[in-house]
Amino acid sequence: MANAQLFASFHGALMPNATATNEAGGLAYARSPEATLALYAATGCLNRTYYASAGEQLDQALALAAQCDAAFVARTAVYARKVAHMKDMPALLLATLSTRDGDLLTKAFPHVV
Repeated sequence: MANAQLFASFHGALMPNATATNEAGGLAYARSPEATLALYAATGCLNRTYYASAGEQLDQALALAAQCDAAFVARTAVYARKVAHMKDMPALLLATLSTRDGDLLTKAFPHVV
């Protein structure tokens, strides 16, 4: 076991300060829009959770997709479907692509639907 007195001066010294708050109100680290969209796409089911309603999750996913590059959105949709085995979120991401980049939609569609 580490000597608490010897290493006490390093406690938290190398950790960056939290820059945001999570949905529970606790300190958190802000992710980039791309990282947050990837997290939503791989884990989000657009259902009510303890901290967010389905509508809030939908609004957040749409806002994040609008902030990200269309090519990233397409790659995220394919990854979420093929690797994370999600269904709703990849389809939603394809729907956002339909208004942004038809060529990417055409390329990603067979891999998602």
